[in-house]
Amino acid sequence: MSSKSTSKDVVTPAPSGSGEELDRLYRGYRDRLRRYVAANFGPGPPDPEDVVQIAFEKFAVREDRHAIESPEAFLARSARNYVLDQRRRQKVRSDHAEGEKILGALHDDCDAERVLSAKQRWQILERTIRAMDPRRQQVLIMNRIHGVSYAEIARQLKCSPTLVKMHAAQALVQCERALREAEEET
Repeated sequence: MSSKSTSKDVVTPAPSGSGEELDRLYRGYRDRLRRYVAANFGPGPPDPEDVVQIAFEKFAVREDRHAIESPEAFLARSARNYVLDQRRRQKVRSDHAEGEKILGALHDDCDAERVLSAKQRWQILERTIRAMDPRRQQVLIMNRIHGVSYAEIARQLKCSPTLVKMHAAQALVQCERALREAEEET
C-alpha cells in the first residue's frame, strides 16, 4: 500500500472485538486496499474486490487482531499472499491440464509404427553419442540430459563458456546428421 499517509487516512480502531472496529477499518481501508491489489496484480483473477473481502475475513477471525500494530499492513500482506497463492494454484492447474493434453496426444500417437520409429531413432542417437569425442559427449549429456547450463559446465570443466557452446553445437550437428543419414537410407 502507499507509504504516503495523511492524518485523515489514519483509521482509529474502536475497542477491540467490536463490530464497529471492523466496520470502521473496512470503510477506511477498503478502497486503498482494492487500488493496491489492482495496481500491483492487475484486474484479476482473482478479482481485487474479492481479494479485499478475503483479507478482511482473515483479519476479522483473528483473536489477537487488537495486538496488530498496523491493520493496513496486515491487510495488504494478507491480500498479497492470497493473490500469490491463487496464482500458484492456477499455474499448477494449468501445468497439469497441459500435461494431460500432452499425454493424451502422446497416447493417441503411440501406434506400433511410431514406437518402432522412435526406438530406432533412439538407437541411432545412442550410437552417435557413444562414438563422440569424450569432451563433446560430456557437454551434450550434461546440458541436454541433466539440464546443466553452459556457464556451469564451463565452470565444472574449467574451460570457457564459448568452448562449451561450441562442443554442444557440434554434438547436436553430429546427432542431426546421423538421423538424417539414417532417414535417407530407408
